[in-house]
Amino acid sequence: CVSCHMEKGAGGVGPNLTDKHWLYGNDIKGVFTTVSEGKPENGMAAWKALLSADKIQAVASYILQLEYVAPPEGQEPQGEEKE
Repeated sequence: CVSCHMEKGAGGVGPNLTDKHWLYGNDIKGVFTTVSEGKPENGMAAWKALLSADKIQAVASYILQLEYVAPPEGQEPQGEEKE
């Protein structure tokens, strides 16, 4: 994850995972699906062949508990703002 989303999920090649703006869903099901299936059209790899469902669940849970990293350390918002 760090290679695209940087340390603490602040964003780099991939979007900032700590703000309230989401491209694909901001709940556990949406994040799980994104990690599992990927988003090849945007360069996000599918991890289902490398990680078990339990590990993907752990990754999704981790993402959803990240603390906000504001720009300039965190990438500018992308996607729709969601609470």
